Amino acid sequence: MATRASLSSPDFEWMSYSASMSQHSPDPRGAHDFSSPQIRVRGANDFRQYSNQRLRLPNERPPLGPRLRRLFGAILTLAVLGGIGVAVYFGVTELLDEDETSTTQVAETAQQAQTESTEEAAAQSDSSDQTDAAAATAQSEAQDADASAEPQDSTAQSAQAGQTQTAQAEAQPAEPEAQAVAVSSIEPSVAEEQVTPAQINGAEIVADRATAEPIPSGIPRTLADGESYDPTEPTTVFTSRWPVGTTLRLTRLPGATLLTDEEQAEVVGSEALVVVRATESSNTDLQLSPAAFSLIAFYGTERIIAVRVEVTAPPP
Repeated sequence: MATRASLSSPDFEWMSYSASMSQHSPDPRGAHDFSSPQIRVRGANDFRQYSNQRLRLPNERPPLGPRLRRLFGAILTLAVLGGIGVAVYFGVTELLDEDETSTTQVAETAQQAQTESTEEAAAQSDSSDQTDAAAATAQSEAQDADASAEPQDSTAQSAQAGQTQTAQAEAQPAEPEAQAVAVSSIEPSVAEEQVTPAQINGAEIVADRATAEPIPSGIPRTLADGESYDPTEPTTVFTSRWPVGTTLRLTRLPGATLLTDEEQAEVVGSEALVVVRATESSNTDLQLSPAAFSLIAFYGTERIIAVRVEVTAPPP
């Protein structure tokens, strides 16, 4: 009875109809026919089978839920990666700012300590000069009293006082001329006579080719006399190849790969007179202030240039 009921059911009629239709179907992807006309087997080309989904027809659209979940998952992953990248960027930026601030504070502290030590040395020198002047005054008064008491020995006492003052002048060391002239106040000049190597501590008088670069901005510098470095001063150069106070003539050489022909024609051969105001070790021979670098190069476009160096005046 169960068999007859199943054969007379609508499902059986549909299977029979689909089996009969598949015999005349022109589509090669149609159903596979077997020996029995009452049975139709679903082939691999008829349906797509997933382990966790129901069977669906080839022209049936896939469900929207899994696609939305995949889309939300991809968006969430990108958002997490973007947040990590932003956090790393701001963290590195903050660390660099703190490092630059600490470097600036250390440089300011060192400069302040150097200024205080210079002021103390000047005060000590003034006090010693005042003590010597008081001693000389007291000695002169004593000599005057002795001269009034004993007129006959005035000539001998005057000679002895002169010898004493001469001995004191010889014993007191003379201050070097380099300290009397501030490096920041030296102006570039051209000597009337040829400069000798002995005047510049054995350094070369002419360098046919040397490298020069601008002083990096944002880094505090101090001149040899303790004054602060001014980037807008067009005659300042830092180098260790020539002594402090030497005047140099810089001539721009060709070979600028970053410039056009018109720009090279504008700067090649240009000259600038600069003064060595401090000693600084770097990867190049010369470090020019931005104002001096702009006289013979394009500041901001060029990083390192080639120049010819000629000593025009020794240190004062």
